[in-house]
Amino acid sequence: MLPPRVSLIITSYNQQGYLREAIDSAIEQTVAAFEIIVADDHSTKDGSIETIRQYAAQYPGLVHGLFQERNVGIPKNRNSALRMVRGDYVAILDGDDRLLPSFVERHGAALAANPSAHVSYSNRYDINQFGERRRHDRGPQPSGDVLAYIARGRKGILRSMVAKYDLVKAAGFLDENHYHYDGFILTLRLAKLTPFVYLPDPLMEKREHAGGTSKGISFSEKERCFQDVLAEVMRIAVDLPEKDKRAISKEWFAKISELYFKAKMEEGDWLGAWKEIARRVVSDPRRLKASLKMVRDILSRAGRTS
Repeated sequence: MLPPRVSLIITSYNQQGYLREAIDSAIEQTVAAFEIIVADDHSTKDGSIETIRQYAAQYPGLVHGLFQERNVGIPKNRNSALRMVRGDYVAILDGDDRLLPSFVERHGAALAANPSAHVSYSNRYDINQFGERRRHDRGPQPSGDVLAYIARGRKGILRSMVAKYDLVKAAGFLDENHYHYDGFILTLRLAKLTPFVYLPDPLMEKREHAGGTSKGISFSEKERCFQDVLAEVMRIAVDLPEKDKRAISKEWFAKISELYFKAKMEEGDWLGAWKEIARRVVSDPRRLKASLKMVRDILSRAGRTS
């Protein structure tokens, strides 16, 4: 059986320092990608656009540049690239990611060996600001029907994932209404449509940035985002058994509660923070340990501001 034709999308925005590494990693695969689409979101602070054009000229037919006329944001930029895809499968990475050399080969082999699964995802390395890397997954992750698993909040799969393009299209590409969690929502929708297969070896490297888009927003805004994500999660998971839906709701409400607490702390609303701790303890006494940590956070913050 021939390996699937895998299109690679690299999104770029003022990342020239890393972009060459990302493109080189896509080119230097043990099994060649079908095409590499580099979508630049109107970079203005460096030579990213010139770099992409150089690669497109050097590798005609393989590397294609897409250039936004204005900054449109991550989901729209990704979707613009997705509309150009001609391969059977697609992977999406950021301009500061790196693929390991066997990424396309290993994912293609896994998909060929599991014809009922139309999405594969792998372990990865996370690289911190000091260049140190560690495995993201410390233990095995599930294959098969992974909808309930992902719905409980398993984020971060998108950039280690290869998915059948027709299913990505059927899922509506990236949801631009979920700006900070577009990758999670797409992964969740794909899990509704097809089984997944997991590869335990790290096959790509993702850099961790303190100033990432989802990390730079306030706790109150993040709480609102989580509320919106939860509504979509429960819509997609509507056909799951009630036991699974209860577990999913519990996980998300715990995260939302913690964000609400942090938002109150951020606003200096100590009374609101104390009320949220009381509500958590009453609703679930098993979270007493986590609630006590919140108490320590309040006392520590209060001590610093007194």
